[in-house]
Amino acid sequence: MLFGRPELLHLLWFLPVLAAVAVLAAWGRRRRVARWGDSGLWRRLSPSRSDAFRALRYTLAVTALGLAVVAAARPQVGAQLVQVDRRGIDVVIALDVSLSMEATDVVPNRLERSKQEVRELFDGLQGDRMAVVLFSGDTFLLCPLTLDVAAANLFLDAVDVDVLPVPGTNLEEALAGALAVFDEEPTGRGRAVVLFTDGEGHVGDPRATAEQIREQGIPVLTVGVGTPGGEPIPLFDGGGRRVGYKKDRAGNVVLSRLDEAVLRDVAEITGGRYFPATLQGHEVREMLDYLGKLERGELGDAFRRRVEERFQVPAGIALVLLLVALITPEARRTDAS
Repeated sequence: MLFGRPELLHLLWFLPVLAAVAVLAAWGRRRRVARWGDSGLWRRLSPSRSDAFRALRYTLAVTALGLAVVAAARPQVGAQLVQVDRRGIDVVIALDVSLSMEATDVVPNRLERSKQEVRELFDGLQGDRMAVVLFSGDTFLLCPLTLDVAAANLFLDAVDVDVLPVPGTNLEEALAGALAVFDEEPTGRGRAVVLFTDGEGHVGDPRATAEQIREQGIPVLTVGVGTPGGEPIPLFDGGGRRVGYKKDRAGNVVLSRLDEAVLRDVAEITGGRYFPATLQGHEVREMLDYLGKLERGELGDAFRRRVEERFQVPAGIALVLLLVALITPEARRTDAS
């Protein structure tokens, strides 16, 4: 027999303790009676009192408690693998890993804030397939479409800025890379792209690619990470210590600013939505609500273990024993004389 909550069975160790307490209580009661008077006298004064009935009530109550613990542990029988159909949507997350994502105008920085929200999306999209595409001046498929949230998080943990060889921010290439992931998969289910970036593109025209994505009925949710006022881009040495800020050729400190206009345009063209990243992260819930309205489709077959729950049996017996204990008297019925 299997149990759904086997750890609860450890509570059964308390039953011998309760039985010992009952025995000690009965022994103490007899000692007090013996000190107050002769046992024969007590039997004549209270002939209907029965230690056997009292012991029976306590035994029934303790047994009912034990069976209730067994029921709470959820006994199961008949475990077998059954084939089930999975339904869901496909979501490709495009994550900006350009150097500007080191800016700290959001806490702790733009990239880490983005990764935190991606993890929250993973948690909310369990049962759907997810993929992760990294981009800067080029793109890289970090994680193909998968149902394995743990694997996706493992890939995400290793992401840092400048992991791609081509510098800059190419939003057109990012959208094209996300679209390529869908091109390898059959249609028939809801699909969406979630783009995390500061929007500060240097090459390409993302609006043109957004038009192509719209033709395939794929909305793009854009998440603007940063502030319009801008923030210097910190530079770090090999030990992770900040050694200064990025400067242009004239020696001036470069400010990286959030470009909300282009992100709003991409979202509007594709029928998606734009979300500014906030400290509270309310936008994650709004994104999940949006994605939850997309049409679910077949994701393939899977095998799951199915068992028959049998907690009703010990629970029912426990209830009967408890009722019997409640109606069992502590005294024998005597005829009135």
